[in-house]
Amino acid sequence: MSAPLDKIKSNVRAITAYTLSPLEAPIKINQNENPFGMPAEIKQEVLRRAAEQDWARYPEFVPSSLIEKLAKYSGWRADGVMAGNGSNEMIQSVINSTVEKGVLVVLPEPTFSVYRQVIQVAGGEVASVPLKENLTFDIPRIKHEIVSRKADLAIICSPNNPTGCTISRDELTDILESTSGLIIVDQAYLELGGEDFVPLLEQYKNLVILRTFSKAMAMGGLRVGYCLAAPELITEFNKAKMPYSLNFFSMTAAEVALENLALLDPLVARMRSEKERLFVELQQIDGISPVPSEANFFVVKTAIPPKKLFEELHSRGILIRDISKAPMLSEYVRISVGTPEENDRLIQSLHEIFKQ
Repeated sequence: MSAPLDKIKSNVRAITAYTLSPLEAPIKINQNENPFGMPAEIKQEVLRRAAEQDWARYPEFVPSSLIEKLAKYSGWRADGVMAGNGSNEMIQSVINSTVEKGVLVVLPEPTFSVYRQVIQVAGGEVASVPLKENLTFDIPRIKHEIVSRKADLAIICSPNNPTGCTISRDELTDILESTSGLIIVDQAYLELGGEDFVPLLEQYKNLVILRTFSKAMAMGGLRVGYCLAAPELITEFNKAKMPYSLNFFSMTAAEVALENLALLDPLVARMRSEKERLFVELQQIDGISPVPSEANFFVVKTAIPPKKLFEELHSRGILIRDISKAPMLSEYVRISVGTPEENDRLIQSLHEIFKQ
């Protein structure tokens, strides 16, 4: 008789699960979060509305009120919006709707590793396109791979995690016009950098845009993401999404956030300002080289082995991300932008470490 484990798909057993170090530290700059958190006024209003709801009842099957607000915020039609449990669920729903054995997905790498994981679990094939040496997108090569191999899909993260590079509207338009395959653009960090591609949705029915509340909106713990696409695509993507995946508390928080953007916008501006300051400061430290980024993080080349630098900083109460196992990044770590005080501690610690 075969073992129970033999019933697991071979393509699942062949991959490694997405993981994150379980370590903690007073200064946590390893997950690209909003370091300033959610304004108290928004939290209080979310709690007030949540307390008025019947917790014994399921949330709305279709979160119509939130979808209407997302449509207004994004500038796209409501029947072309899907909301769910973080942008990770949006990724999974889109991939599960489209990918099966024999389906080819073009993926510029290094990028968010969850894309490859979900594609391979679904049975698809990844056609990897390396970034250029300066860790920006190789647009001609991406387009060539899509066209020459008649790829069914391509996924482009812009700004890209972990490198922070972006694709321009002209570059994306060129790719969209070259293929009938779906072009999925993950804009998790849009509020922090990169161009808004929603105006392209009307003309290009093969464009799919993914976004999240986890980054600029300071809602990583509540897991709200959304997808923008042609209504006929959204209808199919919804079939692959679990029912009631967005709980009423997260739904309420997202609505309140969208109603109070004036409270969140200054925090986004502070993140951008701190990013610019941190980049300048990091450039002054001998032994490390930060790569320009349009998001709230940098990949940083280090003369000290990444694992050792990770450990040195953790011993000082600072948690960064060791990304040295990713393609092309064996000499790199990723550092998220923190508060001014956290960034000062980081800079001081790096000066100390690299003077040893």
